[in-house]
Amino acid sequence: MNKKLFGSFSALALTGALVLSGCGSNAANPAATKAEESPKALLKSSVASASQMTSYQMDSNFTINELTVTVPPSSMDSTSVNQVVSMLKGAEFNVKTVYQGDPMQAEMNLEVKLKGDMEMTIKLPIVMTKEKMYIKVPNIALLPLPQSIVGKFIEIDMKELAAQQGAEFNEAMLDPKNSQKLSSDLSAAVLDSFDEGKYFKKVAVGDAGLPEGVTAEDVVRFEVTNDNVKDAITTLVNVALPKVIETLDTPEYREMLGLTEQDLQDAKSELSTTDNEQMNKDLDELKNYLTVNTFQLDTALNKDKFPIHQKMVVDVNFTDAESDTSGKMSMTGSSTYSKVNEAQTFEVGVPTETITLDELENMNF
Repeated sequence: MNKKLFGSFSALALTGALVLSGCGSNAANPAATKAEESPKALLKSSVASASQMTSYQMDSNFTINELTVTVPPSSMDSTSVNQVVSMLKGAEFNVKTVYQGDPMQAEMNLEVKLKGDMEMTIKLPIVMTKEKMYIKVPNIALLPLPQSIVGKFIEIDMKELAAQQGAEFNEAMLDPKNSQKLSSDLSAAVLDSFDEGKYFKKVAVGDAGLPEGVTAEDVVRFEVTNDNVKDAITTLVNVALPKVIETLDTPEYREMLGLTEQDLQDAKSELSTTDNEQMNKDLDELKNYLTVNTFQLDTALNKDKFPIHQKMVVDVNFTDAESDTSGKMSMTGSSTYSKVNEAQTFEVGVPTETITLDELENMNF
């Protein structure tokens, strides 16, 4: 695939991911008042509300509804591309998350459903506490693991792992309060980078296609179209990413993320040396490679301005004349919160049937 096409679509996807994270998780400016009803003000109210979460359940889904890639039959990649497309078309990724802050415990049940000739379902429970992570050993036919460990959890002691790598365990990185503040600051930087009139609008609740059981008072949409995709990518590179780097460049966040001043200075320098003239030329050519049929991110707010539900819809066509490759991709994703700030029930709990990383490494298979 043409590098320009891949880079542009990646930037577009990153734009959406950044705004989605800004719209719906643990963020923003608590100064927003009830009197403010603009789309951005509603989002800031919603993320301020979300930042008060101490526990929750979240059901997330990501589905590749349509995927076609046409390559020349003579291409060496033809067979492998067809195999990957067959496997991914219709693939579903489901995650059920249960979280509580005190004592810190999180449980994620990941389910991957692959289609095509290699149709299979993979389930992977993951449990986290303040200092440990547990990953269940899956039973996968294509992965011949000893039956003696299938179904057990790999226990990863974060302190021990850090010590083995000659590093100091960074508790700040895993502290939910710190991650909430980081998310808040990053979200503010991203939200403020994009022009409200171009990208944000309110959607009538009845027209938002909300799932059954989700009651909302407002829905805010972030949307990129063929008309503003060039501006969106330019804004991401020239405005949002510099603000993100500037936000991270504090002693608090550098220590939390294990970054150095030089790391961030290098990132700033790389962005500052962007050839804007060449980027502008490449983006002018984007219409020859990428057609954005739909790129929408919706956030539904309940009466308390909490972002109870989020939905992403992406539908794009791409073509690359240089390699005679073309295709289409359509995907949807959503996240829905429930049991916010309530007592949580964990399906797995803290595992007892475990093996350590050392034990796993010493096994012969």
